[in-house]
This record gives sequence, C-alpha cells and structure tokens, in this order.
Amino acid sequence: MTMKKCIGLIVLLLVSCGTNETEETSEQMINDSTDTVSSVQNDESLDEVEVEAEEEGQETASSVPALKIPTDKTKRDESQVMSYVREGIEPNNIEIPTLGIDAPIEDVGLLDSGQMDEPSTMDGVAWYEGGYLPGEQGSSVLAGHVDSKTGPAVFYQLEELTQGDEIIVTDEQGEEKIFVVQESKSYDRNEAPLQKIFGYSYRSQLNLITCTGEFNSKAGTHDERLVVYTVLKDDLSDS
Repeated sequence: MTMKKCIGLIVLLLVSCGTNETEETSEQMINDSTDTVSSVQNDESLDEVEVEAEEEGQETASSVPALKIPTDKTKRDESQVMSYVREGIEPNNIEIPTLGIDAPIEDVGLLDSGQMDEPSTMDGVAWYEGGYLPGEQGSSVLAGHVDSKTGPAVFYQLEELTQGDEIIVTDEQGEEKIFVVQESKSYDRNEAPLQKIFGYSYRSQLNLITCTGEFNSKAGTHDERLVVYTVLKDDLSDS
C-alpha cells in the first residue's frame, strides 16, 4: 500500500528556525533525515511512519528519537468526530494584531530529504500543502523563522503571545479564520510531542512553531522549539 509522506514531523525539527548573527544561516540548519514505513495495518487503520534521524558521523539539527505518528486524515473513531464538519481554507496571509505581525503565507512541499521546506524569506511563514487546512478538524501547522544574521525574523516575538490573543488567517479570496491562543509550550528539540502538534483533533487547531532557547553551534540550531497552540474561535463558541 502506497502512503503519503508524513506531513508534519519534519517541520518541527526544523527548517523553520533562524540563526543568531555569528552562526549558520537557516538553510544550513536543514539536516538529512529519512522517512521509513514502520507498519501498515490495513485500509481501515492509521498509517504510521517511523522517522529516524541519520547518525552517521555527525549530529544533525533535526536529530530525534524514532517516533511513530498517525498520518491518515480520513478514518476516525466516531466518538472523536463532532456532529458537524469544519471546512478549512488554503492560507495566504497571517495577522497577529497583538504582535503587529502581518505576513504572507506560502505553500511548501518536501525536500529530497523528506523534510518540510522552509519559508523563502525571513518575513514569511510556511504551511505544508499536504497537511491540514486551517479551519478543518485537525492540527494545521505554520512555521516561521525566529531570527537571522541580520536580526529578528517574523516569529521573533511569538513567545509574547498569551491566552486569548487572536490569530487571523485569510485565503486569497479574503475568507478568514480566527484562532484563539490557548497556551504556549517550549520543548527540547528532541522531545516535542509530535502527535499533539501534528495529529488529528476533533477541534480545528492551528499550531505556530519557531525556535527558542540557546543557539547550539555544534548542532546548528536552537536547543528548543516553541509551539503556540490555538483553537478556531467558532469551536470555542460552540463548546
């Protein structure tokens, strides 16, 4: 059975981080990783992908333990599904009023290594086009750089978001989805809860990711990942 490549794992580990002024550029943070199929139960079960970082003579910025996450987006336990189905939008722009952020969103695919490609600019945000649409049931993920050699990047102030702050995502036609911040969490780059960040949810979630913590020159990346968890405002109204 042929599977789609894993949609989310690769973002987190990540090419979405910047670098400090004296270290490597964000492009140099991309490290080889390989996606291997660990098991396929049957057409009614969740596909699982075992992702292993290379350990051949060098530490990689995306080095993580072998992990399994569900990638199927269609088959759900009925108890998980709400009585309605949310429709998502293809994101084109993101606004975060409390931080003064108004940035374009670009669709990105996968690199040959299996990793999600990065935003083409320090002021832009990346959304993997094979993932969940913002607004549909599931966890949509947007990634942005935190800094660069020349200074702060688009998500430099992301850690300042607090519960209740709003995130506005719009498509090319101007349709918008408003998300409300629930919490922010920082994780060691090797210990992030990938299922929670990228997996299915009965609610419509949008998770924003960037780097945080000290810059590790040996690994070529920051030591931690910051994840801001948000939920569609309409879901909160209906709950």
